[in-house]
Amino acid sequence: MLRTVLGALAGTLLAFAAGVGGPALSLDAPIPATRFIGAAPESAPLVNLVVLGDSYASAATPFDRGTLALLGAPSVCARGPAWPRLLNPTSIRLSLTHVSCSGAVVPDLIDRRMRANEPVQIQALSAETDLVMLGIGGNDTGFSEVFSACRFEAPVRCREVADQMAPRTAALSGTLVRLYREVLRRAPNALVIVVLYADSLPLAGEPGLDACAALRAPGDEISDADLLILDEWGRAIGEQVKGAIATVADPRLRTADMADAFAGHKICAAEPWQWGRDGDIPFHPSAAGHAALAARLSQLLDELEADGAIPGRR
Repeated sequence: MLRTVLGALAGTLLAFAAGVGGPALSLDAPIPATRFIGAAPESAPLVNLVVLGDSYASAATPFDRGTLALLGAPSVCARGPAWPRLLNPTSIRLSLTHVSCSGAVVPDLIDRRMRANEPVQIQALSAETDLVMLGIGGNDTGFSEVFSACRFEAPVRCREVADQMAPRTAALSGTLVRLYREVLRRAPNALVIVVLYADSLPLAGEPGLDACAALRAPGDEISDADLLILDEWGRAIGEQVKGAIATVADPRLRTADMADAFAGHKICAAEPWQWGRDGDIPFHPSAAGHAALAARLSQLLDELEADGAIPGRR
């Protein structure tokens, strides 16, 4: 289900470029400025939204490794016009605090600062938070190592590395249980939505894959055998996420299953919504992909508001 957990790969690479931090970084880093998004009428409830997570929620356009700036919004976390900034529900207004960061793992959300001048992500939460949307897990499982092996080496090596990293996948559920419980504690009045990754890789054996330049090139390709391994790996991660949510068993914790959000627009399609191996941010959603994710999530927010599930203030 989560085949594009590989979206976390480039986030990890961006982290290497910017430099990963830890507990020793400044303890008084500011929370990013809040922005009002969407076009709902003034009469609609105002909902305080905080978005936590990795590069799948933060980066939508090429990351400038030289200046660590992104389209006039300097951020070593590469926060750009990704889906959080494109949300546009019709029934609620949104006050967005966006703290997701490229390369993030769960400890970066609750234990440490990834970069200088960036807060621990969970510090953005409070009793005033009405809604939390978060997506995390790919980097925690060593997926960059697995995907790199599948991309650049023979399928046997792809399998070997996947097996080596399997214990990290097995441990993910427990890690996420801790995260979800802490988010619920820090935002005691909020609805929390876990946003799952969208599938973007084609299935093994689909016609035309050999001619797909976004996926295959001499010395830099993902074969059918690799696709099977990556699919298996992604599904295992998805099961860990579901297991963690079931363990927490809190009615305030929901999921947004985005697996089919790119249906008809996966990598190798005529109009892909995710960059391929030579993309501006390889294997991350393009601007069109983020727009599609935002549209799907905006519809979900309207449905939840209609059900009375989202707290809000006028």
